[in-house]
Amino acid sequence: MARSILLSSFILLCVTVIESSILSNLSFLYVVPDIVLICSIYFSLLNGRTVGVSNGFISGMFLDFITGVPFGFNCLYRTLIGYAYGLFSNTIIISGVMVPMLTVGIGTLVKAILVHLVALFFPSVNIYVTGIISYQLLFEFIENVILAPFIFKFLGFFRKYLIIRTTKDRIDDV
Repeated sequence: MARSILLSSFILLCVTVIESSILSNLSFLYVVPDIVLICSIYFSLLNGRTVGVSNGFISGMFLDFITGVPFGFNCLYRTLIGYAYGLFSNTIIISGVMVPMLTVGIGTLVKAILVHLVALFFPSVNIYVTGIISYQLLFEFIENVILAPFIFKFLGFFRKYLIIRTTKDRIDDV
């Protein structure tokens, strides 16, 4: 389990740096896609609640340090998303194209709602000025949904190093 969390944390750190330093400087992107969220959803669906919570908190911590928002802002809502997706690790099969698109689409919408709820506790953070329904959310939703199958497929190459239990072990637990 420790190996899986360490490797997924390293992947999340690399993706956080890529997202915040490279993708945020591309002028043709209206909004930066949340690749860290996509990776966290993949890790949660792959290994369950414990890894989902750990990776959600770690990815939030990385984002808090890099983006400069108050510590705990990203940690709180990403931990909740990791836990929620970890609940479905035994029921959702993460292969194919439609399932990653659907899970990441729902995750992006849940993230938008949770960001507004968590922002109530952090009055200095002004993430979405225009409200929950906005063009920024629409473009982030579209970008995340389009990238989800590709990122899930890429992370599938590291599956044997990331997975804690096999599918047969999960079926035996039920």
